[in-house]
Amino acid sequence: MALESTGKISSRLEMLRQRFLERAKEDIEHLRALAEKTRRGEFSADGLLFCYQSLHRLSGSAGTFGLPELGEAAKALEKQLKGQAEELGSLDDTLTHPVDIPAGFADGIDALAELVEVKSQAIEQSSSFSEEPATYKGSQGMQVSVLLVEKGDERLAILEKEMAPYGFSFTSVSCDDDGALGNALGEVRGAAAILCRESALSDVMSLRNTSFEESSRRRLPVICLGSDDSFQNRYRVAEAGAFAFFPDPVDIPELAERIESLAIERSANVQGRVLIVEDDAELAEHYCLVLQAAGIEAQAVSEPLHLMSNLADFEPDIVLMDVQIGEYSGVTLARLIRFEPRWLSLPIIYLSSEDDPENQLEALSKGADEFLMKPVSDSYLVRSVRIRCYRARQLSELMNRDSLTGLLKHSLIKEEVEKELARCRRSGDRSCVVMLDLDHFKAVNDTWGHSQGDIVIRTLANLLRNRLRETDMIGRYGGEEFLVVLPECDVSSAKELIRGIGESFSELSFVAGESNYQVTLSAGIAAINDFTNGEDALNAADQALYERKRGGRNGVTVYSSK
Repeated sequence: MALESTGKISSRLEMLRQRFLERAKEDIEHLRALAEKTRRGEFSADGLLFCYQSLHRLSGSAGTFGLPELGEAAKALEKQLKGQAEELGSLDDTLTHPVDIPAGFADGIDALAELVEVKSQAIEQSSSFSEEPATYKGSQGMQVSVLLVEKGDERLAILEKEMAPYGFSFTSVSCDDDGALGNALGEVRGAAAILCRESALSDVMSLRNTSFEESSRRRLPVICLGSDDSFQNRYRVAEAGAFAFFPDPVDIPELAERIESLAIERSANVQGRVLIVEDDAELAEHYCLVLQAAGIEAQAVSEPLHLMSNLADFEPDIVLMDVQIGEYSGVTLARLIRFEPRWLSLPIIYLSSEDDPENQLEALSKGADEFLMKPVSDSYLVRSVRIRCYRARQLSELMNRDSLTGLLKHSLIKEEVEKELARCRRSGDRSCVVMLDLDHFKAVNDTWGHSQGDIVIRTLANLLRNRLRETDMIGRYGGEEFLVVLPECDVSSAKELIRGIGESFSELSFVAGESNYQVTLSAGIAAINDFTNGEDALNAADQALYERKRGGRNGVTVYSSK
């Protein structure tokens, strides 16, 4: 979803405030009419439920739209009706019978009306966060930029040559030239990281911190290299703000992996996907706008009947849900969501004005994970959601990705082949599937040990991520085999691309003790469009790989049915 300009977001938020105020005035008029009935002793059970739901909505949303006193007053009245409303909500008979109302309730409603009139002219801008619109995309398959900050040390230049085959884009700048370093920081786009020696760390952190606001996602991660691997020195580096420390001699494959993971995570355009279950239309739209402005995809559901279909279509990282959505209980909806095994691990967070700890615990015991108290400020909402989405995505990565490489697991990458075939049928595009295999990998394990074999596998995974496009899908198929799906890519382009990756990989030198060794790879390519199902395309790529192995390895073969 394209992010809107800050000015447009502010304009829409102001329109929402006005809509909320108009609706609040209408609700108050209905409440005053019912309050008059209480004075005449004509108040019915259905009227009580209407009052309770209206007050619950006001108490949860008024603070967000600049009327905190209205929210507190509505909450106090809501609590007066809470016990009766919950009891009536569990009854199946008609709700037209009269009920008693606590003394002073009608006067409280009148006070609410006065508050609306007094405060409506003093609504202030409630959006206090200052988020930089995200324009950078981050995921597997995008080239990572590395800013090398030098300070009279030639080791970084040597390191750049050693890491060149990984496909990073390097820019070198002197730490002593503040202007050049500042310009370099300002010009960096996409996924990026800063690499420096320990001697330059203080200057680098100072200029980096002054170049970007503290809340900015564009504060590039800093990776420090040094010769002192003691605890005290690592502590000093961490205290200075570095994201990682690598002692001499530098483990090149691990450094490449860390640069890539930190750079991509920090540059991600979409920082989460949030489904908001809220019957207050203005409040739900306000939350969506605030989160979208911060680079978080958000979608609102106001009708619980559509909840499960929206979950399946949107696949959120977390759900924010009110405890009461119209006549439906959020607590019951949370339990309903857990009926489906795929949503057992989905974080459900109540966004509610409920402030009783016992009631909160009772609600949490029914299927949710946490409470956020209404009203919540825009900045706090953004930070809370971002943190929770990040954690949810970390857990999802653990479940869906191979632990060694971070690539998609066997079953998931196979699904991507089927999805791409279906997409090609709709669009008419040409796409390819590639099966890759490390040559003589058993000899690597037998000669250098399985830990060295793991390093080789991780290195190829990192190289693939850094050299392929953002739209390409990469998975670990098993052992030393990898599977790649290349959308909108014909076989000739795929062959040229994979051949280049193979050549870069063969140039890498792996270190085991005092020895060095190199590894090559073989690949088989098949055009997905040539087959009726994904399994046949996979088998064709596997057959092409087998032909490559028989033909001498270290190369690429395209499947042919002849």
